[in-house]
Amino acid sequence: MWKILRANKVYIAAFLLAGIFVGWTGVVMLKSPLKITQEIVINEGRGVSAIADALKEERIIGSRFVFIVYAIVTGNEKKLQAGRYVFRPGVTVPAIVRAMAEGFAESDDVVITIPEGFNIFDIDKRLAFVGLTEEGEFAKKYQNDEGQFFPDTYRFKKEGETADTVAQKMKNRLNLKFKDASIVLNTPVFNDVLIMASILEKEARREEDMRLVAGVIENRLARKMPLQIDATVSYGACLRYIEMSIYRNVNYKYCDVSQVPVGAEIKIDGPYNTYTRAGLPPAPIANPGIITIQAALNPAKSDYLYYLSTRDGSRIIFSKTAAEHAANRRKYLGI
Repeated sequence: MWKILRANKVYIAAFLLAGIFVGWTGVVMLKSPLKITQEIVINEGRGVSAIADALKEERIIGSRFVFIVYAIVTGNEKKLQAGRYVFRPGVTVPAIVRAMAEGFAESDDVVITIPEGFNIFDIDKRLAFVGLTEEGEFAKKYQNDEGQFFPDTYRFKKEGETADTVAQKMKNRLNLKFKDASIVLNTPVFNDVLIMASILEKEARREEDMRLVAGVIENRLARKMPLQIDATVSYGACLRYIEMSIYRNVNYKYCDVSQVPVGAEIKIDGPYNTYTRAGLPPAPIANPGIITIQAALNPAKSDYLYYLSTRDGSRIIFSKTAAEHAANRRKYLGI
């Protein structure tokens, strides 16, 4: 009896030790032996076995057997994708399998987002920051194409891109977005829509306010009243700065339209000064998104001729008369 118990204890201990050994081995083998960051290219058509061989040869994994088994057990053996992968020290087999199954290969692409309301100065700054263009290159070259660069997320090659290829891709996106629209692109009518929408990007946050502001602009245009919009004035100042930097051949510096002293600029006549000149400015002042373009196409009907934004920007107050507007300025702005 005691012999049987002792024998069973031996078997149990051996079983536990074996389990611990197998578990420890599995944990160790799941860890990559990588000491430095390693790049590997997996070609199309390679199966899990060939991929395991390549990973083992580059010392990215410690055991091809563990890699294959893990890929099979997790149902990923037929999901491993071709591509150029970069693995770093400390990476595990599960992480490697997951990266290859989901196609998280290292890319030669740069992904950037151009938000709604960005102007050529903002786009120029972002492109230069990621190394796609030189600072000032885009703004100087495309100062006359404002409004044609559709706000979206773009993927560009790290090498081989130019300001021209970047600009064309953004323009193509705009055409693609509106290819089914009833309004014809590249016409005076659509240009006016882009101008109006670009102003709305700077003047309103909420969609309902955008349509109301669009209605105010239409009402003032119909009465041949100057629009008196600060955003157009500050944009014109930055555009004038670009033209001067080109003329004088001086280094370009980013022009932030929000920092332009509008009070002083209002006194300087120019095509974008909607205080001294009636009508819309000659071109957009930013690159509008879908929502603002829709608002420009569908302005709200009202009798409003004036509006102002509260100091915190949370509300837009509309007025029908100059006297009412003056009262709102005193009430909400203290002026």
